[in-house]
Amino acid sequence: MKPEQLKKPDSLPLLLLVEDSQTTTALLSKYLGGSYHLLHATDGVIAWQLLERNPDIAVVITDIQMPNMTGHQLLVKIRRSDDDRHKNLPVIVMTTAEDNVDRNLAFLNGANDFINKPIDEMEMVARVNVHYRLASTIRELEASKKALAKQATTDSLTKLKNRRAFFEKGAIALVMARRYVSDLSVILLDIDYFKKINDTYGHQAGDEAIITVAQILNRMAHAEDTVARIGGEEFTLLLPDTNRLGAAVLAERIRVAIEREQFIFGDKIVPITVSIGIASFGVDPSESIDQLLGVADNRLYLAKNGGRNRICVNDDGKATFA
Repeated sequence: MKPEQLKKPDSLPLLLLVEDSQTTTALLSKYLGGSYHLLHATDGVIAWQLLERNPDIAVVITDIQMPNMTGHQLLVKIRRSDDDRHKNLPVIVMTTAEDNVDRNLAFLNGANDFINKPIDEMEMVARVNVHYRLASTIRELEASKKALAKQATTDSLTKLKNRRAFFEKGAIALVMARRYVSDLSVILLDIDYFKKINDTYGHQAGDEAIITVAQILNRMAHAEDTVARIGGEEFTLLLPDTNRLGAAVLAERIRVAIEREQFIFGDKIVPITVSIGIASFGVDPSESIDQLLGVADNRLYLAKNGGRNRICVNDDGKATFA
């Protein structure tokens, strides 16, 4: 049997009713249909299909005794799901059983609430409303928590990771590189003559230059890399599984891409270049991610001292090239 949709008022919360009795289905549709948009399944198999297709389902009401997949089996599947939206769903269980066996098993399997048949309208409506509001509040708190966590690790201007996020990810990456004897490199770059851009064209031009560089870095980095803005015009790339040669190749590609970028502010073409320092785990001192970044910073200074618009991979400056 195909999943059945009983009502479809778009503004109402979505509720999944899992029940093979037409009588009970009709009653609950009458009791809850004015406040909820009901989806109906006659067994757990169909219910699971509906759950996977409808991420907005807010509450599940399920019978216990059903063909194909019972309410207990559905509960277990929901609570063992890898998807948080499933395993945290409020589930209300219905049964005609007079003993406590089904009730206790339902709670052990993760039911939030339990109601006996025949269903009392006021009791059912009250319980559904309570669990819906509670779940909604929890979801809002979780969303707010995630938003705050993202805000705490995101640079507001460029939307890249910020300094805090770079050091957190860098510390983990360094531990993994040591544990698995793998490569890890850091690229540190700085926009050349950035103060001159601000003084000549204004701070808005400076901000747009920073955003342009950030977009280029994001575009050129690999999915596993971390791109961060760690200072005013300073950016860094954390490159797991990348040795010094690989980092140098990427750094040179970045340098060339930024040099060739047509940055236009107002009616003026404003040239942008960057100087880049590189440090690599296993080659350079790297007791901490801060120390590794310090090595890259020294080489960034050599690149700037050597004429800017170039990369540096070695402390003697001989490997500095444009």
